[in-house]
Amino acid sequence: MIDLVQEQINKFISITKKELESKLSNDRENIVIVSYYPTYRSQYGELIERLMERYNVIVVYSMKCNDEFEKKGHHSMFIPWIIVENNQTYYLNMDIPNIDLIITADEVGYLEGKIDKTFLSKTAKRIYLPHRLNGACGNLEYHTGVLVPSKRALEGFKEKDSNKLIKCGYPQLDYAIKNYTFKDTNTICYAPTLRYVEYDRKANVNIFAGLEILIIEWLLKNTTFNIVYRAHPLAFSNNHSYYKTILSRFRDEKRFSFNNSIGYDFFNNISFMITDWSSTSRLFSYTTLRPCLFFMPYPMNDSELANGEYVFSDLRASSLESLKKLMDNIDYKKEEARYKQMREDEVYNIGKSCEAILDYIGDILGG
Repeated sequence: MIDLVQEQINKFISITKKELESKLSNDRENIVIVSYYPTYRSQYGELIERLMERYNVIVVYSMKCNDEFEKKGHHSMFIPWIIVENNQTYYLNMDIPNIDLIITADEVGYLEGKIDKTFLSKTAKRIYLPHRLNGACGNLEYHTGVLVPSKRALEGFKEKDSNKLIKCGYPQLDYAIKNYTFKDTNTICYAPTLRYVEYDRKANVNIFAGLEILIIEWLLKNTTFNIVYRAHPLAFSNNHSYYKTILSRFRDEKRFSFNNSIGYDFFNNISFMITDWSSTSRLFSYTTLRPCLFFMPYPMNDSELANGEYVFSDLRASSLESLKKLMDNIDYKKEEARYKQMREDEVYNIGKSCEAILDYIGDILGG
């Protein structure tokens, strides 16, 4: 018996393929920006707008968020790469000729990378825009090129001399710096990294939500700051159960607010950030030249501390008492000098990453 779900999916694929093909240009090279998840939509900075000046740009997203990203490009389309129905997984793939280049800021890793290598096209060149500013990110096997943002990120790749590693910079950072204007509102940001919680385990929900609630309550009691809670984008986009618990607990707290925006405009009002281990920490500090404090009760090994990818040992607290001491003794001028020097030393093409990427794209499409 024919799978009725698969039959409907095949019809959707046929209709969607024709629609996407109708948006392809015969006069310009065609670039498709693919967003598998909503997590890293801000990675592009002004890159999409710059690409539109030279190429026909189509934005494809697999999850609807009704955000600004879905309005970008000359055209935009909703095309899921996966559907789960009745515990059965279906992969929506199609091979569309005349797509010259596919750019993405995330990977799925499904079917040993087959989705990443063939989604929408088996022949298009593919570029990966990493989300980690100071660390290696991206499978070189999947892509024609990986746009490396910094020296430390380059060092993280084993294949340092691979011609797939392109020293381009970080469009998201350029955009954040360009639009940063600090206004002191006596506000700090607590931004923990992603918490993986089994939905059917209330005990795990209690562990994560309980930990977060205790930290937030402590901050409210022991400081006079306003607190912005910035969960990992997957937490609020997937409405994780522990996130809903925290939302409910502090809904009426006047000094507390949630931030779930895709971009980073909220940086403008943040005096400093607190996290555990998150790439947002470096984006924040390189943008604002203000410190991020790391609350990490579990002891890290020497190699993790020495790596310095995100965590500075002198800004790491292993207890709430030591966190309070760090907060009370921030030397903003010292931290500004530190991050400014690191930004200049580490990041490629500060303020000019889009130009570097456009040059590279011109080379690979012309070659």
